[in-house]
Amino acid sequence: MHKLIISLFIVLSGYYSYAQDADYIFKNVNIITMKDDKTITNQTVVINNGKIVEIAKKTKYKSVNTIDAKGKYLLPTIADAHVHFPECDEELEKVMKLNLINGVTKLRSMRGSWSDLERKSKYNSKESYYPKLYLSPPPIHRNHDFSVEELEEYIKTSKDYGFDFIKILSIKSPVLLKQLDSLCKKYEVNLGGHYPDNPKGVRFSDESVFSTNYNSIEHLGGLVGDAESYENRLRNIKQNKIFICPTMQWYAIGYGQYGIDDMLNQRGMQYIPTDIKSDWAEKSIIYRSKLGKNGFEQEKAEYALEMQERFNITKRLNDEGVKLLLSPDSSSKFIVSGFGMLEEMKLYQKAGLSNFDILRSATANFALLFNENYGTIETGKDADFMLLSHNPLQDLKALENVNAVFYNNHYLDQKQLKDLADSVLTN
Repeated sequence: MHKLIISLFIVLSGYYSYAQDADYIFKNVNIITMKDDKTITNQTVVINNGKIVEIAKKTKYKSVNTIDAKGKYLLPTIADAHVHFPECDEELEKVMKLNLINGVTKLRSMRGSWSDLERKSKYNSKESYYPKLYLSPPPIHRNHDFSVEELEEYIKTSKDYGFDFIKILSIKSPVLLKQLDSLCKKYEVNLGGHYPDNPKGVRFSDESVFSTNYNSIEHLGGLVGDAESYENRLRNIKQNKIFICPTMQWYAIGYGQYGIDDMLNQRGMQYIPTDIKSDWAEKSIIYRSKLGKNGFEQEKAEYALEMQERFNITKRLNDEGVKLLLSPDSSSKFIVSGFGMLEEMKLYQKAGLSNFDILRSATANFALLFNENYGTIETGKDADFMLLSHNPLQDLKALENVNAVFYNNHYLDQKQLKDLADSVLTN
């Protein structure tokens, strides 16, 4: 009898010990959960199979991968919601590495191609630590004149192949928009992109736009420069729970709001080849010289008024509870992939948003856009976070130095992040 009890005790002890094993443990860490603007200090975060299984002061779990993060801050990794992928894979890999070293692990393509599916298969395997790619097929453009059959084939193919949404760059007519939307609803595909006002003068009623499957709008389209429709559109955006991605850095640079030397000395410029930087600077100098000093200053002042309007609209959207996304739209000159995210955050600060609201736009809100299981730090969520030396709720400059990234069950420590950074440095 005693032998049976002892044997049972040994078995149960072995099971209990096994049950306490974990893949990773981060101890003594301060957590910014992004559920609210509070910081939980000196916590232990336990990870198994890529999931957070426990957050507590102390734990019974044990792991050979235990990281003492004393004095560090744990924040969900961030998402760039408006990206144009470069054509060649070598450049795309560079873009992804530049994002990773800045704690960016999600990229939403806003000018897709059918071949992006192959890239997603290549770079988003279970073994990969590259950022997750959210894809759109080639966008709808006003020059496209689909038949209903062609439109249905386009949407069905997009759905069947696993694209995440359909991007509207522009669209020919309200009739085509209605047909597109009807088919998107049939196949449960979301629309996103530009507000559909055609430059050729075709007017889309607010009803024709806001009755559709649009769940995100870029660049504050339909809001800037249209005071007559502003309140009604804002109300519709709020009621329909549409996400908004302002992309203000693209406008600030395009509108000449920075000095050329200031742009050349931004963080991350060391990763841009000298000939490209020289080309950017030369083109800017030529353009400003043609206008003349007074002409350029006048244009800059006029654009500054529009930038203030963009700030005011962004603040109002946030105050109304509209969910903002975040991206600098690095398709422009002088914007460095990954590094431009903090520059965009600084513009949100100018608009009057709190650091918490700014960070939420790049974390929890993006997760909600795609109904994903990350974006906040809590038990049951994907283990998807970065480690920082300082608290970004107090100062966003904390994001200038990402100490580590945990993503897709990969732990990239400071040395590995430095190696990634060194691998894309220009000669």
